[in-house]
Amino acid sequence: MLARRSALRFIRVTAVKRLVLNLLVVFLVNSESAAQQVPLPILAKTEKVRIGYPSRGITVLPLRIAQIKGFFKEEGLEAEIIQMRAGVIVTALSTGDIDYGSALDSIVRSSARGQPLKGLVSFVNKPMHYLVSRAEFSSVRELRGKTLAISSFGSTEQYTTNAILRAHGLEPDRKDALIVALGDSPVRLEALKRGIVDATVILIPHVIVARNLGFKVLAHAGDFIELSTPGLGTNDKLFRDRPDQVKRVVKAAVRGLLFLRHNRDESVRIMTEWLALDKDIAGQAYDMGLKSFSEDGSPSEKGLLTSIQLEQERAGVKKDIPISKVFDLGILQEVLRELKR
Repeated sequence: MLARRSALRFIRVTAVKRLVLNLLVVFLVNSESAAQQVPLPILAKTEKVRIGYPSRGITVLPLRIAQIKGFFKEEGLEAEIIQMRAGVIVTALSTGDIDYGSALDSIVRSSARGQPLKGLVSFVNKPMHYLVSRAEFSSVRELRGKTLAISSFGSTEQYTTNAILRAHGLEPDRKDALIVALGDSPVRLEALKRGIVDATVILIPHVIVARNLGFKVLAHAGDFIELSTPGLGTNDKLFRDRPDQVKRVVKAAVRGLLFLRHNRDESVRIMTEWLALDKDIAGQAYDMGLKSFSEDGSPSEKGLLTSIQLEQERAGVKKDIPISKVFDLGILQEVLRELKR
């Protein structure tokens, strides 16, 4: 009897083990099958975008910050930032050799005269140009008959220089001052040192260097003219065909601008490395330029109208050109709404 009970117990235990084993096999088979059916995550393809900028400086720092802090990468973008003159940026945008350009004023003026370009973001709404002269001059009016240097004819520097001169009773069109084109701010500052020119309009931080060298800072262009430059723009084809990419580029750029405005120490550190500046000068440049930056990438309406007007005067065009022709606010506003969530 005892042997029979032991045998029955053995049979029951064996049956339970067999059942457990069978269930385990079924579980493993189903798990393997399910694993085979679940697709592996697909890595998003990174899109390459080419962005042209006219000169390395504080005005385009939002683009560099967006690179360094990974804002472009977070939008699935690999951004190549290429230095080229403003006129070349406009041409390269028109031909599709670059995708975006930061020479916003040149883009807006080109759009006003009929080129298929569109502004998207404004980094700076008041120009950061300062008129600097040799030490013997104490006012702008004393520059009558003197030689002033700009980067190139048709550039933003020419318009800001003209605005400063006219605000002080000098008319460049009447040749009250001789204007020459010499290239970027460091080149013009060197020409000033050597006495080749009497004054020049230069950007932050070069104005700080000039002041430390004993040159006289006579005027700030931002006190006399509003101008949305630089920023970001593209061609109409890309704007029409790739709105999703355009939005992501705008979002990364705006995040770079907002980071700059709200993170002084880190922005100064990036500026120090990218522009090869002394930390103290970089800090002064940041503080000096902050008031000129756009709050959130939105352009100055007055600044855009100034660009349109300047182009109309240059081309002798009298018909009205709406801001919507040269600058699209829709994508920027959509991005700002998303960033506020």
